[in-house]
Amino acid sequence: MVFDTNLIIQHIRQQKNLPAQAIIPMVVAGELEAFALKSDWGYQKVTFLQYILDYYPLVEVTRGLTKLYAQVDAYSQGKLQGQPLPAGLSARNMGKNDIWIAATALYFDFELHTTDNDFDHLPAYGLHLVKHPAK
Repeated sequence: MVFDTNLIIQHIRQQKNLPAQAIIPMVVAGELEAFALKSDWGYQKVTFLQYILDYYPLVEVTRGLTKLYAQVDAYSQGKLQGQPLPAGLSARNMGKNDIWIAATALYFDFELHTTDNDFDHLPAYGLHLVKHPAK
């Protein structure tokens, strides 16, 4: 399973481990580090963040991911030939890091766990999306 940044932040605030089978896209690791700096996290949260980043596998960008990145971006904008957006869904610009996160989940065929709506249009593209309540 792949975890979006917002959900990992919840786990860090609660000092709660992720499930053992979780993987973390490298862009999420960068977002977490930036969030910790900008939020002036204290020793306890920073230490737990470092534990998470050291314990769980970090997924780097690979050539396979770049192809999926391009496909997710084109699909989201309604420009992927042969795979139009389903009726009722409109084209959207996704955040670039969110595209990498979705591409990682698609590449490994893992569930993507998140609390936000940025990925709601992607189950029609094959993304296994699991929404959690925001806390």
